Amino acid sequence: MPSGELQQQVMEENSIYPREIVIYGRIIPKIYQLLSSIGDVSVISPLCLATASAPKQMLVFEDACEQGYQMIDRRYGLDLDHARLVMVKIAKLHACSTIVYEEDRALFDLTMEGCISDDPKKQTFLPYYRRCVRQVMRLVAEWNKKDGRWDQILRKLEKLQDKIIPYGCDVYRRRDDSFNVLNHNDLWINNLLFSSGEGTGVKDVLLLDYQLAYFGSPGVDLNFFLYGSLRPELYHTTLRSTLEQLHYAGTIPTLPDIHVEIIRKGFHRVNAVFQQMPIAMMERSEDVDMDLLLGEGDPSEACRRELFDNPRYVSVLPALLQEFDQSGYLD
Repeated sequence: MPSGELQQQVMEENSIYPREIVIYGRIIPKIYQLLSSIGDVSVISPLCLATASAPKQMLVFEDACEQGYQMIDRRYGLDLDHARLVMVKIAKLHACSTIVYEEDRALFDLTMEGCISDDPKKQTFLPYYRRCVRQVMRLVAEWNKKDGRWDQILRKLEKLQDKIIPYGCDVYRRRDDSFNVLNHNDLWINNLLFSSGEGTGVKDVLLLDYQLAYFGSPGVDLNFFLYGSLRPELYHTTLRSTLEQLHYAGTIPTLPDIHVEIIRKGFHRVNAVFQQMPIAMMERSEDVDMDLLLGEGDPSEACRRELFDNPRYVSVLPALLQEFDQSGYLD
């Protein structure tokens, strides 16, 4: 996506490059040391060869494509085999990160605040969430004119415009008495590279882009990635096994504990469906001008209308809205 002034401002407000430099340069190497200590040779992300903060901020990576990794078509989502690989990798990242945090908490300073924040210095992106709600309202109003069945949800969406930012802040409000991990926090198909084994089977996955990484409840990553696709049992089995092998001194969360975290951070499902899903389903997201998408005025409004009017998105939205309503996320 082309980068403009608004997008650059969002990146600066959220310390995008400094955060990634710390994660790739210092945290992930420590995670590999932990995995190696238990005989686990898993690779979490492409190898970062070099980082620089001046005169220009940049990270240089190995070419994972040379090792057979590639992106898959984001428009159609992941099948079960691909999703299982992601769950195993994210569980290992989560398990090791909580141990690294206990050993060196200062490494995580840039990950302690989420991308939805009441910090007055981090507000550039937030109006987009309200604009996404308005686009969903527009679609629901059109459906309601046809059959009159959407009055209740439409009224709730009207109120949600003013609540979505406080609710989003709650998602990123960390409880220090709970199990906390380094969340990737942007876990969707465009940030994943897959390799295939013999035949057509998928073999491995690498995680890309830790620009929004956040230290907090694992429910953040699990809701964003898993909603409607996979139960968390595989994640929990890998998380528990990795923590046990590393002799984690804290309390290892049970599967019901993980369920509680998913429910507690459940509003993040709404964020994923309203803000991320339209982009994931569009035909050519690489052509989107992010400044136009985030901005005000008629051209920006037309850009968002085109994004949300995608028939693929419109076809799945009604069932999701009904489920959100029944779960209380629109109240």
